[in-house]
Amino acid sequence: MSCWIALLCCSLLVLPPTGNSVPLTVDTMKSNVKLMAQTTVIRIQKLMDEFRISPNMVFRGLELIPDIALDKPAEGLASIAQNLHTFQVILLHLPMDGMSQIRSDIDSLQSIVRLLAASFGCPLPKPGSDGRLDTFLKTNSPFHVTIGNVALDRLQKFLNKLIKNLDQLKTC
Repeated sequence: MSCWIALLCCSLLVLPPTGNSVPLTVDTMKSNVKLMAQTTVIRIQKLMDEFRISPNMVFRGLELIPDIALDKPAEGLASIAQNLHTFQVILLHLPMDGMSQIRSDIDSLQSIVRLLAASFGCPLPKPGSDGRLDTFLKTNSPFHVTIGNVALDRLQKFLNKLIKNLDQLKTC
């Protein structure tokens, strides 16, 4: 009986400090975004090496998948959050092996970006659904490997740009 009381007392002494944690700093959140993005880029590269496609294939509707201009800086946290949401929707429609970990990484990135936006006081709009994108993905579901490769390539470019430009990001 005295063992249980001692265990209870120790637990009560340890718990209060864990409930009073210090909020994450902006630099810590940016560092977490970069680390998660770098990890995801490596996972994407491994998956893309496994599923190479011909660069000569042509699809209509690929403009619905975000294609990031690498020479422009990131537009802001709202744009980053919207692009991550669009990529998440696309990845949910792709039944490729190895995609679940990348989807999980993007979900984690979305959460960190939301926390970062909240720390800057940036209101992020609720992500909506794009009917054209949904229609495109359903219509072209037999070509999921090709669409997956294009989406992963563009996601990789987006994440590399995010890693490179996150420190200069000052706007919502």
